[in-house]
Amino acid sequence: MAPNYVVPPNASPAHGSFAQYINSWNAMDLDALAKTMDDEKFMWSMFPTSLNIPPLSKAQAVPYLKDVFLPTINSFVFKVLTVTEPNNSTVISHLQGEAVSKLGNVLKNEYLIVLNFVPSKIEGELPKISTYTEFMDSKALTDFQAAEAKAKAGVAAK
Repeated sequence: MAPNYVVPPNASPAHGSFAQYINSWNAMDLDALAKTMDDEKFMWSMFPTSLNIPPLSKAQAVPYLKDVFLPTINSFVFKVLTVTEPNNSTVISHLQGEAVSKLGNVLKNEYLIVLNFVPSKIEGELPKISTYTEFMDSKALTDFQAAEAKAKAGVAAK
């Protein structure tokens, strides 16, 4: 079972939302993950720009994760290394992530994420992510993608 990120005492509501986001990823629970995103404002931007990954709204991100990414992955776990809160609506975190694909390839990556939050429209709920800016190790990602393509070609050739 994937580890849960535990919110420190006296953490802000945004930090609580961050924990829900990380724990949803670790559980590979797309419904819970989607609930952390603001319906209208959510925008996921991935860097470096050399990866040519366009920003995704919630309406684009959820189907992408459901139909493209998650079906190819057996597990995905974030390890939180640091968390900084410059204000009550922003969380910055340094993470390590590890995914294992259905083809047996391992993606070990490092991330710096900046999450901005807006209040939930439902009273009593934690804030929702409005912008998610993700910086990752592009070499780790492209090496993983190449290994996946090679493994798929090998499967197709059989």
